[in-house]
Amino acid sequence: MKPPDFSHELNRLMDPYWRKARIAARLLIKRELGKPWSPRDRRLAERFVEDAGVTNRLVQQAMNSEHARKKYGGGILGWFN
Repeated sequence: MKPPDFSHELNRLMDPYWRKARIAARLLIKRELGKPWSPRDRRLAERFVEDAGVTNRLVQQAMNSEHARKKYGGGILGWFN
């Protein structure tokens, strides 16, 4: 019996949970700035709360990444651009 092939998952450029965490972080930063959420933002937030892969730690890392990008510019995190 052949082992399952997961190479298509390993070859992705960005982890789907990281992508979702980055979106969630942008939503939280928007809330911190006092900007209102649209209905779309609320729907996305509800989805991310239900998703087990989008952990608090991952969202916090994404928030730190966004804050670093704003503070130091895109060059410090050039591989994410």
